[in-house]
Amino acid sequence: MSQVPLIATEEENTMESSICNMVILEAGLPGDTWRYCVEREQLAERSEWFRAMLIGPLAPAPSDPPPVLKLQHIEKRAFDYLLRYVLDEPINFQSVTTARATLDAAHQYLCPELARLAVEHLERNLNSNTVLEIYQGLSLYANYVTSSFNSPTAPPAPGDDAGEIAAVCTRLLLACLDVIDSEPEAVFSQEYFEELSCAEVEELACRDTLRLTKESILFHALDRWAASKCKRNGIEPSASNKRSALSDNVWYSVRYSLMTDREFIEGPMASGILSSEESAYIVARILGHTETQEGEECDMTIRKYRINNKLEDMKFSGRYNRRKRTVGSSVNGPLPRLTNNPRIDVRMYEDQNCRISKSGKKECQDNRKNRRKECVNQGQRTCARIGNCLVRVLACIFD
Repeated sequence: MSQVPLIATEEENTMESSICNMVILEAGLPGDTWRYCVEREQLAERSEWFRAMLIGPLAPAPSDPPPVLKLQHIEKRAFDYLLRYVLDEPINFQSVTTARATLDAAHQYLCPELARLAVEHLERNLNSNTVLEIYQGLSLYANYVTSSFNSPTAPPAPGDDAGEIAAVCTRLLLACLDVIDSEPEAVFSQEYFEELSCAEVEELACRDTLRLTKESILFHALDRWAASKCKRNGIEPSASNKRSALSDNVWYSVRYSLMTDREFIEGPMASGILSSEESAYIVARILGHTETQEGEECDMTIRKYRINNKLEDMKFSGRYNRRKRTVGSSVNGPLPRLTNNPRIDVRMYEDQNCRISKSGKKECQDNRKNRRKECVNQGQRTCARIGNCLVRVLACIFD
């Protein structure tokens, strides 16, 4: 006598259907993950991204136990906040690191409200110690930032999730740049500066609004970044390799002519990143020579360099010769574009122009007269400094 299978009850069917609707999401880097057992339909109803991942054509087949989806592209705590947002649970960030990672997740999963909450937390905790962690990679999400603070921008269209996220990220990016401009010395001295991308380093180094008290601070930051780049690539952080790690535009963004002769010789020149011709050219600029005098100064340095017959004894004569062949073009190329204009705060400069008065014009005229007198005195002092400076130049070259 054959057995007739029992008819499944409604409760058993519901349980089986519930199991088939479950999926396990494993978020985080390998070895450092959190697991969540969630309902497919519940997440799919609240997010198009989850709909495509959990019930779309590429979704894993139902099984018992539920299938596991590994999300290694997202930080585990950031994904935890993403789930809270999708499930309408309260969100309270505990750290800048988690809020910044959550902003990455909100951008990827197109959650503008979550991005707004993360940006608000980051803005409240934005300072010189946290700005680089927030700034890194932020320009990928923001709209193009112009140099004008008053450039009009159109609001995102209704329902444009990507546009809304870009708008709040642009606001945060401008706030980061303002902090960097205000406290560049504290920012550039941090180790986190070495983790920025090449494009981000160039963006910061070329800013005219950095309130630097010494340009050598920027140079040393670039030197550290270039050394770290060499180590990441597995090459020796030599002077030539560090020079190649960044473009000439970045190295020339340092306003060497605003340094004192001692500051330049003991810093950029001693590092070996700049060639002897470049160093001689910049020293001439620092001493206030004319263009003709600059050329004579370069020739004088090279002649003394050869007269002392040190070329054959130098270990790095090959590198010197390579640089010598290229500097002829560099002196006629990027080097003359070196500026000695101080970096300024654009907004302060615009406000001062708006409030200029007749008394201000008179004061400017008096300042011009005083500067003329100072130039005469400076010219006399410069003559006395030339010999001493040349000795330092040669000492650094032969060291």
